[in-house]
Amino acid sequence: MNPFTPGRTVDPQFFAGRKEEMERFRTFLKSTREGNPMHLAILGERGIGKSSLLRMCESLGKADRCIVARVDLDASVGSLGALVETLLRHISQEGEAYSKLFKVSAKIKRFFSVSKMSASALGVSVGIERKEPASLHVRGELTKIWQAVKGSVPAIIVMLDEAEHLDRIDGSLPFLRNIFSRLSEDRASFMLILSGKLTLFRRIKELHSPLARFFNPISLAEFSPEESLEAIEKPLQVAGYRITPEVKELIAKTSEGHPYIIQVFGFYLCEKAPERVIDRRVYDAALPVIMTGLTKQLFEDAYTTASPQEQRVLQAMAWEGQATLDFSMIVKGSRLPANKVAYLLNRLHEKDCIRKVARGQYRLFHSLFKEYLKQFLR
Repeated sequence: MNPFTPGRTVDPQFFAGRKEEMERFRTFLKSTREGNPMHLAILGERGIGKSSLLRMCESLGKADRCIVARVDLDASVGSLGALVETLLRHISQEGEAYSKLFKVSAKIKRFFSVSKMSASALGVSVGIERKEPASLHVRGELTKIWQAVKGSVPAIIVMLDEAEHLDRIDGSLPFLRNIFSRLSEDRASFMLILSGKLTLFRRIKELHSPLARFFNPISLAEFSPEESLEAIEKPLQVAGYRITPEVKELIAKTSEGHPYIIQVFGFYLCEKAPERVIDRRVYDAALPVIMTGLTKQLFEDAYTTASPQEQRVLQAMAWEGQATLDFSMIVKGSRLPANKVAYLLNRLHEKDCIRKVARGQYRLFHSLFKEYLKQFLR
């Protein structure tokens, strides 16, 4: 079996790096278990490993015998009522699974009846749509859950992935903060974790400072060279592949520590290594397929979602010889007004197409993206 899964979360057995982040999660979970809940926001650009870290934290939480409800948000959750119904349904389902897995009282097993909790969730949802005191309804439901399980369950962890979708639901972030902060005051051991793009935390800060203080941010960057090697070696060892030191170093250097790009390299190299030996010959044979995969799965999406003027800025940046560019160089290369370029750079940063290195200095998000743009524009 190919141990690399580009486009999907990394299986916990293959998870590499992020030791500091996982230790921080453990520290906050310990505090939550002791009746002082702490809440997290895992932030980063696309492909940087947010969902994989969230899944690893889910695994750690379940190993600690917590109930963990991991919710993947999407456009279908478009109102507070739908959000509440989704949350309570996931907690209910995870609670029922927990009661089957661990020895718990008959009372808890009866409590986590899916039909009962679904009806309860629907009632709360209807109350919200009628503009009744929404947070009071939901806090009451979550308090009932905690009162039913405390003493048997150390904590309940609620994880919301792709949390930038919350920005489409008016008032959802203050709504969640109000509910979980009051639960914390009541010493109900709920831990809330949001995972989303860096723009999510900027949005949180824009709303008001108490909300920003409520979430402890973890910002993910590329892997260090050591973490990159671990991310390459660990899945291969578990799956029984051998890789030469030369190829390991090539992957670590070319990927620049980008977790998704490492996954793409690993996947296609395994596919091209029928004898489970990955050497320079296999690497050279797989490289064109790897670049095609990155183009179709990452670079085309980054470029085509940009507006024509944003594409013009990207083109100007691609043709410059140096990686990091001053603002004035981008203005000159794009032949657009400076105020327009400033706006476009902010938009491209939000779309994860570029990085802001320092004040007035920018670069494309990856050197392979630069190569793609140069090839595409020929």
